[in-house]
Amino acid sequence: MKELQHFIRYLSVVALALVSVFSASLLAAQVLHPLDPLTENEIARTVRILNVTSNFPRTALFSTIQLNEPPKNEVLKFKAGAGFRREAFGIILDRENNKTYEAIVDLNSDKLTSWQEIKNVQPLVFFGEHETLQKIVKADTRWQMAMRKRGITDFDKVVVEGWAAGEHDPRITGRILRGLTFVKGSSVNYYGRPVEGLNVIVNMNTLKVVELTDTGIAPIAKYNQDFDEKSIGKQRERPKPLLITQPGGVGYQIKGHEIRWQKWRFRYSMHPREGLVLHLVNYDENGKIRPILYRASISEMFIPYGDPDIN
Repeated sequence: MKELQHFIRYLSVVALALVSVFSASLLAAQVLHPLDPLTENEIARTVRILNVTSNFPRTALFSTIQLNEPPKNEVLKFKAGAGFRREAFGIILDRENNKTYEAIVDLNSDKLTSWQEIKNVQPLVFFGEHETLQKIVKADTRWQMAMRKRGITDFDKVVVEGWAAGEHDPRITGRILRGLTFVKGSSVNYYGRPVEGLNVIVNMNTLKVVELTDTGIAPIAKYNQDFDEKSIGKQRERPKPLLITQPGGVGYQIKGHEIRWQKWRFRYSMHPREGLVLHLVNYDENGKIRPILYRASISEMFIPYGDPDIN
């Protein structure tokens, strides 16, 4: 298993390096293969089709719209120039009712073919929810009072971030986020100045603070923890330039989402949850194309955080 993981990582690094030199817009690319990611037009069509569907949630938020990959047997049988299944997969949050739906849209016929509620799950947190949470918390009079107790009255110089709720009162249900407060001031990196002892629980369905706990005032760092070039000041001498050239021309080919490099050929896509995905990894073994992997990605990362505070 470890050897396979190392192999996938190696090919992923190669793919990322090669894709980085490919400047054409991927969303605007022509669809030539069943595994090509959705184009900008296809994503927009999917949204339009869902929006006009009867009973579509009034406060719907689109968590994901991506390619619904065709069955493996269809992909392996595909011949260049032939027609193929083309579907979009969507994850939609009904914010007010805290319901999550999965949808499949047939892009060849522009029709919704599947709409299913997935119970007891929630999609990823949206960027917009972080902005909304900060406004909700800063408008709460209890939070304002707690900040004033700490001598902080200019709330424009404070940042409230939405983090995973972690442990909280089990009676609090819904789409729950924990609001953590940091004093930014004029600094760039505000993480070095957290407001300890103050925790806020926000229900993003009702857009209200449902719990605020203040376990006492703790000292806040007086100085910022900025690491940008201006803040650090004098830095060590820059290293000499390192140039990599290929006088005889590049040693790879990129056609659409297929990469050919030496005897390797594979397809790639960027998944909103998995990151870089490699498809149809094949090896040219003396003129015979040998399949190595059908689909591969490495996306797991775990970062443990700990806080002795009861919150």
